Parts: sequence; structure tokens; C-alpha cells
Amino acid sequence: MRALRLVVVAAALTLAACHGARLETPSGFATLSSSSDYSYRATSAKGVVLATRTEPNEVKANTAFYADALDAKLRGKGYTPDGTATVKTEKGLTGTQLRYVTERNGRAHRYWIAVFATDAKVYVVEAAGDKEPFDAAETTVEKAIRTLDAT
Repeated sequence: MRALRLVVVAAALTLAACHGARLETPSGFATLSSSSDYSYRATSAKGVVLATRTEPNEVKANTAFYADALDAKLRGKGYTPDGTATVKTEKGLTGTQLRYVTERNGRAHRYWIAVFATDAKVYVVEAAGDKEPFDAAETTVEKAIRTLDAT
């Protein structure tokens, strides 16, 4: 039953989209227009992408709950865990970052997802790209995540 609940919550995070959270676009990245799924998107010339989503915290769960739900979903899709970290934004919001590796089009690919939950909202920051350019941009990506403006 717990696993089913985690999958349902993870699916809700993927499908529902409210807008709000943004990052400061790092140097070397271009801001893209927002979409129905993301309130913020940016990319580097080498294909490293950043994106944010904001969801209502309808089940009033904490960050650990959402991190577990997202981890279960991603592992189920074949993503290989590559570490976790506690992250804190410049505005004081604490979250959990999950790091994964996978293969896309025959190339090693990195995917990071950071989740922050408040009583009212869940903020998700995603970063992804082919391994080589992502590794070169890792410090920039980490700094960008800390600029999350969760409004």
C-alpha cells in the first residue's frame, strides 16, 4: 500500500503543474520560456538543462516523503542512484537532492532532482544533461539550485 501511495504522489508531482519557483539563470545559460509543466527552464549551449516546478502540498507531507516518492519513481524507470545531499537555498529553505545516472541515446546522462516541501507547496528543481558537459557545469548547477526563489 505504501509503495502504491508513493507512486500516486510521484505521478501527481509529474502531472500537475502550478507555477512559481524560479532560479537565477547562471552565466553561460539561456532562460527559456516557461511551459505548462515548468515555471522556469534554462539551458547551456552544451545541453545541460535546469527547470523548476511548483506543486500544491495537498497531502501535507514533508520533504523526506516527497524525496522517497520521487526516488521510488525514478528507480522504477531505471535510473541508477548516484548520491543524495541536503541542500539549502539562499533564502533558507532546506531540501533533499537526489542524483542519478542513466543512459540516453547511448550516452551517459546525469539527472539531479532537488525537492523542497513547505506546508503549502512542493518545489522541485531538476537538472540534467550528458555526463561530460554536466560534470563540467556541476558547480554552476549547484549554485543555481541554491538561488531557488520559492514564491
